[in-house]
Amino acid sequence: MGEAHVQHRELPDIENVQVVEKQHLLQRVQELAAQGMRFITTTCIDNGEQFEVYYHFDHHLELTHLLVTIDKNETLPSITPVYFCAFVAENEMKDLFGLRVDGLNVDYQGRMLVSEEVPAPPMRKREASERRNGDGS
Repeated sequence: MGEAHVQHRELPDIENVQVVEKQHLLQRVQELAAQGMRFITTTCIDNGEQFEVYYHFDHHLELTHLLVTIDKNETLPSITPVYFCAFVAENEMKDLFGLRVDGLNVDYQGRMLVSEEVPAPPMRKREASERRNGDGS
């Protein structure tokens, strides 16, 4: 894959962001692992219609960030085949945002941080119709 499928983008207060399409995510993560990058964590942002998912990596105090943007009804491939420890961050995104992740090596089915009594992912933005009707599910 290399740099051909990576788009570099400057974002406010975030340097070295590489925009990657979801179908190239796992391959790009494998490349970073081969370069000795250490997986730090993920950040999920609900921008209304889509999720922006940032994957944060470190190598000798130099940070690299991958950004994947997907529609809320899409499924993101898990990076746990490359970084086993990512199961914690990916399960957290499932629990809190309702993000669909395929291929998790340890999958808590949306119940790692929240109980069955929680009707909807607490960090996911509700649709305008739900806010008007007071429906949080």
